[in-house]
Amino acid sequence: MTESDQASASPVQALLDGLHQRHASDFSGEVASYIPELADADPSLFGICLVTAGGVTYETGDTRHRFTIQSISKPLTFALALEAIGEEGVRQHVDVEPSGDAFNSITLQPGSGRPPNPMVNAGAIATTSLIKPLGFEKPIDRILNEYSAFAGRDLDVDQDVFISENRTGHRNRAIAYLMKNAGVIDDEVEDIVETYFQQCSTLVDCHDLAVMAATLASTGVNPVSHQRVLREDTVQSVLSVMASCGMYDAAGDWLYSVGLPAKSGAAGGLIAVLPGQLGLAIFSPLLDEHGNSVRGVKVCEELSKELHLHVMSPARRPPPPIRSNQTVVQCRSRHLRQEAEQHLLTEHGSKTRVIELQGEILFAAGELITIAVLKDIEELEHVVLDFTAVRDIDPIVVPIISHLADALDDAGATMVFADVDRHPAFAEAVEKTRQEAGLPAVRQFPDLDLAIEWCEDRLIKQWSDSDHDREIAILDHAATVGMDPGEVEELSSRLERREYPAGTRIYEQAGDVDEMLLVVKGDVNIFTVGEDGHRHRIATFSEGMTLGEVAMLSGRTRLGFAEAAGDVVAWALAEKDLTDLKQRNPAMVCTLLENLVKLIAHRIGNLSRNLAA
Repeated sequence: MTESDQASASPVQALLDGLHQRHASDFSGEVASYIPELADADPSLFGICLVTAGGVTYETGDTRHRFTIQSISKPLTFALALEAIGEEGVRQHVDVEPSGDAFNSITLQPGSGRPPNPMVNAGAIATTSLIKPLGFEKPIDRILNEYSAFAGRDLDVDQDVFISENRTGHRNRAIAYLMKNAGVIDDEVEDIVETYFQQCSTLVDCHDLAVMAATLASTGVNPVSHQRVLREDTVQSVLSVMASCGMYDAAGDWLYSVGLPAKSGAAGGLIAVLPGQLGLAIFSPLLDEHGNSVRGVKVCEELSKELHLHVMSPARRPPPPIRSNQTVVQCRSRHLRQEAEQHLLTEHGSKTRVIELQGEILFAAGELITIAVLKDIEELEHVVLDFTAVRDIDPIVVPIISHLADALDDAGATMVFADVDRHPAFAEAVEKTRQEAGLPAVRQFPDLDLAIEWCEDRLIKQWSDSDHDREIAILDHAATVGMDPGEVEELSSRLERREYPAGTRIYEQAGDVDEMLLVVKGDVNIFTVGEDGHRHRIATFSEGMTLGEVAMLSGRTRLGFAEAAGDVVAWALAEKDLTDLKQRNPAMVCTLLENLVKLIAHRIGNLSRNLAA
């Protein structure tokens, strides 16, 4: 099923279709008439588009009809100004306070002469004045380049609307001259106002706006092009102002009823953002008395209620940060071990706690992780934190996890990170904190399997009396259980000794299989190459185990290729020798095959346990 098929079969798509059908007959409101080119808009046009932070699109109605972005340009240019000269520089020219006035109010802040916020015309003109060409021919070229990155495609200006706005925009010129007089803007008023009219006349469609909103939702990364458009701190500033000021003098009612950062435009566009999850856009030219799309507001109100999108909604509590909390008794690595070591891990595996994390790890999540560990800390020797399913980690969690690592140190236990490479800032911050305290860095592994294996090895080394590095005799191998000394001697006479230094490729996945190996020393890793081009470990076999017998006996291709994890010693039994032994000593071969079946069953049981975990 393609992504478009998945979207069309989705209940989200059905919900949007129902909303469109329900509100398409609502013709209340008026099209914008103060800009002549907008007065001719078709009042029946209506589109709804939702783009998730993962890049999935749901749309219905006139989502590809182009119109001008108008005031939805304001948060985008505000973002560009923040990235161009920094927050301190921008705040010298525009405030971030809700005004309670209409979008085209001429009122400026007493004393400073600054406009109240970047979402009203005065504030937008002020932020536009801060954009310098910097490698582009004109400021508008740089602005369009930014807007195009937001939309994921090249955008341009509707010249007819620009000319119409430029010819009739006297009130905006008056606002600009007042700010020029107050020292808020420095460049020529006509140049600034023309750039402002051009940015408002940028042609977009409803899908473009939804992608723009989703870019804000996904921490500044366009979820379709995967290009980073804004820094995360910029996104936070922009969404904050959109939440408090984006819907003009209806902003308070909007935040109360819908509860999403949003921005509307005079051409009928409206965007709303649910941080971390989705961007929503509605296009409908009919406006209410505040200058907001009538259908757009109603759709957002219903969607917010239906899907619990309100940022203050108790129903929007994040998922628990702990996906699973197990011990090595329940959750084993792919390292297949001898029966004695399996029993040892069953007996002592509860001393290793494996905690799989998920979602966003914020302050409250960090506290829950701490509680989960501390309640058993006296019984633990290792704690593995797996970050594979973690989307983001708030910096405030760094001292929490660092203190937890310290507490484990004090209790004689060790913290281990698995797959934390995807969060380098967090990992580096924890390491820096540990270094400053004179403590060793937290041990890190690229995946959970390797982290668990390391803990298992430490448990075995601590609680086992046997020497893992010794070479076992053929008589002690699991393949010879139940054979008398004479049968073992007869089998041994057919075996060829093989020695493989660490890192040696023992056999490839492809090719004829005409022998099996009885491993008597060391560990052998079995790898396969995934679709991502990287190799992935299927299993690790230790001394006392066999390799290649399934492929040899069945005539099938091996599951993967084998490499010596350390120095390995094995004995090879050729297929022709096994065939000869069947004729000479069928009882001994029957015992051998019975032992091989048990070894295979052991592998399957280990795989089943891992799948269940």
